[in-house]
Amino acid sequence: MTTTEIGRAKSPAEFPIAWDDPAQEQAHWFQDVMHNPLPVTPLTATFFQPAFAEGAGRSMALLMLPISGLGVSIQNGYVYLSPIPISFDMAVIEARLIETQRVTMELAPTVLRDWRETFEPQVQERARKILDFDYDGSSAQQVARFIVDRRADLVDVWDIHMRVNLPPMNAVFALEEAIGAALGAEGVTLSRQLLQGFDNKSVETGRALWDLSRWVRADDALKSVVLASRVRNGALEIQPHPKSGEFETRLRAFLDAYGWRSDLFFEIGHKSWHEDPSTPLTQLKGYIAKDDAQDPFAAHAAHAERRDRLSDELEARLPDELRLVFRGLLPMAQQYVPIAEDHNFSIDQGFTAVMRHGVLELAKKLVADKLLADPEDVFYLTYDEICGIADGAPSPTMSRDVPGRRREHGRQASLQAPQFIGTPPPEDAPPDPMLTKFFGVGLLPSEDANVITGHPCSSGVVTGIAKIVLTLDDAGKLLPGDVLVCRMTMPAWTPLFGVAAAVVADSGGPLSHCAIVAREYGIPCIAGTVNGTSVLRDGMRVRVDGSTGVATVLSDKTRG
Repeated sequence: MTTTEIGRAKSPAEFPIAWDDPAQEQAHWFQDVMHNPLPVTPLTATFFQPAFAEGAGRSMALLMLPISGLGVSIQNGYVYLSPIPISFDMAVIEARLIETQRVTMELAPTVLRDWRETFEPQVQERARKILDFDYDGSSAQQVARFIVDRRADLVDVWDIHMRVNLPPMNAVFALEEAIGAALGAEGVTLSRQLLQGFDNKSVETGRALWDLSRWVRADDALKSVVLASRVRNGALEIQPHPKSGEFETRLRAFLDAYGWRSDLFFEIGHKSWHEDPSTPLTQLKGYIAKDDAQDPFAAHAAHAERRDRLSDELEARLPDELRLVFRGLLPMAQQYVPIAEDHNFSIDQGFTAVMRHGVLELAKKLVADKLLADPEDVFYLTYDEICGIADGAPSPTMSRDVPGRRREHGRQASLQAPQFIGTPPPEDAPPDPMLTKFFGVGLLPSEDANVITGHPCSSGVVTGIAKIVLTLDDAGKLLPGDVLVCRMTMPAWTPLFGVAAAVVADSGGPLSHCAIVAREYGIPCIAGTVNGTSVLRDGMRVRVDGSTGVATVLSDKTRG
């Protein structure tokens, strides 16, 4: 199937396209499965996504990229992105790429330090402003005005998001290109191992959960109590035990430090771990099932040792003219993984969860004023409606409109959104490394029902039982040694890598979160398969080769 056929596989009746501007149809749009695998709520669509586009455009201009920003189009609730070129004249683009390289080389050497000393504190300051606001002493109109005023902060945060990610990402592209030119595909694979073994927030979160699991596992009676515990209506229910209270205190301390996140990226309508600790409890139980010898972080330390040895070995294999380039690019590229995971923790996850907190405080006021029936209804309002509340003129049909929007949101989840919409790019268009290596866009799915192909993202070969995990509500069925099959993974999913033997993801490329974490945990990973979750089924025995990007069905006991 060609890219064009993929993009137009769904008829208008099944997935009608409604462009805000007819000119948008002339652009090439890809579904952002990696960040938004599910339809977004109206408030996310009208508040978060436009702010993201504005912030991204600002940073891309600063970095002198050959694109002026990322177009965002919400179709039937699904998020589609399209890079906006500064020109269709290749001479203009090539000249701009030279400027991009210059700016990247200026910013990349200190980007991790800049993140930690300047940008992350700025994000934290904006988050603290939201948490410290006097909601109890404010009216619904005042809280709404406060939320509306936070849009500027949201734009700033997404500007920071792109500004700290793109320079080290470009350094990684340049490093791979230099090593690949000299050593071929093997060199590209080895170059990614040079990025492993660095501490980051995802590893830190996993370790904290692992340490809690070791404390629980040391007491057999407590272990049984925790394994039998559950979360109901956001509250932990646990049987009496001399250490039950201490366990709750330790779990709450974990949530205070790492719980400002949800199971989804940019969706303000999804509950955070602070509100509902079901996900970390499920992941904790998976860790409790492992003995000390199965420490998932042992590989992390080994990667750090191998990384330093490999750096010397690769440099020795390079021709003399590339060694100086290698020495210059390597420290810049090695900042990518810490920044990729840490910014996720503070921005994609943390700031989104904090913004949700503020919006929920508004929702409580609206429920008290009988403008909404349920606090969660607020996420089915639009940004314009929030502005109306801030201006003292709430929509008179607001509460009546919400039920229909809820039903429509539920209906959208059953749609099969096409991978591409709009107009396919010219066949001679140069590949965009961000689309292929980060988003994983561009691979055609295998036509063999027993073979799934994707980007080879983390080497190794594993045979295991496939478990389809579309959301973390399904995470409990993943057992040690299973193959995690998913649309994508996000930071909240990281502890699952300590349970799974391998990962097969519909979206993402070698520099995606899924690939990064799989390499850190030392398990095979194939990403960007497009159709892995639709072809594979629970119970299939699958061989996953992370070096070639091929997963093969060995047996299917799901058939009668």
